[in-house]
Amino acid sequence: MNILIADKLEEVARARLRGLGCSVDDRPKTTAEDLPGALQASEADVLIVRSTKVQAPALKASRRLKLIVRAGAGTDTIDVQAASAAGVFVANCPGRNAAAVAELTWGLILACDRRIPDQVID
Repeated sequence: MNILIADKLEEVARARLRGLGCSVDDRPKTTAEDLPGALQASEADVLIVRSTKVQAPALKASRRLKLIVRAGAGTDTIDVQAASAAGVFVANCPGRNAAAVAELTWGLILACDRRIPDQVID
């Protein structure tokens, strides 16, 4: 199975995919404009993205693509309607960043309580 990773993804995840026998094409700086060519060149069966937009031209450029996985919550960066029309499944990973969101929330609460922003205004 050929997997194109079109965003930054941790090495442990890439190593795990390789360990499963997948061919991994890692292109972390792929843009929406670059994606059609990257999909054609990699002959990907699976596309993994985080913030890279997946639009109809990219879906039309790939003949083998069967699955798009968004490494995060939501699918707002993926043209789900075009993917469905092309027979491509779309999945996401909700809740994977819950700890980071909770930490940031508490950090912001403490910053407001201690008036930290007020103390750094020039």
